[in-house]
Amino acid sequence: MKNIDLKLFKIPFGFFLIGVLFLIIGASGEKNAINFSRPSNADSWSTSLSLINAFTYVPMIIGVSFLILFISTFSITYFHWQNKQ
Repeated sequence: MKNIDLKLFKIPFGFFLIGVLFLIIGASGEKNAINFSRPSNADSWSTSLSLINAFTYVPMIIGVSFLILFISTFSITYFHWQNKQ
């Protein structure tokens, strides 16, 4: 019975892990933008602020969306699990 109960919560916790991963990627957005915009064999280059913002805010928005999805799916799964018992 406990294995069946744990299987119900795999999808919500998957959403949680994906959300946290995107938040971590968004937190290091400036570093990722600088590495992404660097031309090969270049000694100096500049990275636009809009690219840095895109690499920061887009993953953060996706991560928060996945965390909201985690909360909603976990609540629904927990509600159905409680009604089943």
